[in-house]
Amino acid sequence: MAGYLDIDKIKREITMIRLLDFYSIRLRQIAPNSLSGCCPIHQGNNPNAFHVDLEKNIFNCFTHCGGGSIFDFVMKKEKLSFYKAASRIWNIFYSSSERQKMKQDNANAKQKITLMNLRLKLQQDHPYLRKRNISPQLARYFQMGFCQFGIMKNRIAIPVLDIHNRIVAYCGRAVEQNIFPKYLFPKNFSKSYHLFNIQHIKPHVPHVPHQKPVFIVEGFFDCIHIVKLGFDAVALMGSSVSQQQLTLLKEINRFYILMLDGDDAGEKATIKISNKMAQFKLTFKTVYLIDVKEPEFLDYDRLEITARD
Repeated sequence: MAGYLDIDKIKREITMIRLLDFYSIRLRQIAPNSLSGCCPIHQGNNPNAFHVDLEKNIFNCFTHCGGGSIFDFVMKKEKLSFYKAASRIWNIFYSSSERQKMKQDNANAKQKITLMNLRLKLQQDHPYLRKRNISPQLARYFQMGFCQFGIMKNRIAIPVLDIHNRIVAYCGRAVEQNIFPKYLFPKNFSKSYHLFNIQHIKPHVPHVPHQKPVFIVEGFFDCIHIVKLGFDAVALMGSSVSQQQLTLLKEINRFYILMLDGDDAGEKATIKISNKMAQFKLTFKTVYLIDVKEPEFLDYDRLEITARD
């Protein structure tokens, strides 16, 4: 299983200049923020084929290789997937002690949030939960319920746990109409670092046949519904996927079924997310919902056919 990997930190701190220095690539400066030379990827001899924009931190080969970010450069030069290229950059520019410290700092920050949010007392039997076909037993399984105090007052509080089964935040779903926002997250909580229900998904075990696929959906209640019917699922908590979420999926290493909402936004998001999952070399298939609006409205037979096909 892969170690800690901070994609955002790499994007903020690692420049094309640092990559070029690492690979001992020398280019000539043609403008204050531009470099040019022979392409170091396909080893061409055209001195004007390869350009680097220092301000945008991107490169472009005008003859064969195309362009992109620092990740694309390492992917093309070393013939790696996005995930492996990001790991390569991470290991090149951050020492083992630095990586361990950042990993520990990240864990400590999550632990503080966990300790704060464990104080919530929730009611598992509530009319709104019954309306969404969530029994008290199912609510207890997800540690969710109606909250009467604090920032989540008069909302269904849904905990988000990390892969180590620690609560990192609560999301509050309004139970009354015309209450905004419909979903309330704590201030400074970044959804892009987490996947709802990841704590219940076991990693792939080599040589174990017939391990169930994992559905990837948008929302909490879609995920809860699929789990209630006996399948594995995680929720993106939105219609986009981040590098951190892709890394979590990569570490679990299961077969995934991407099944977003059956609207125009869901269809467009499916295309974008599929491309990113393919870059990460994840094993998956996509399902477009045409006759229903959300996965929450699918029955067992439909899910079983989808998981089996």
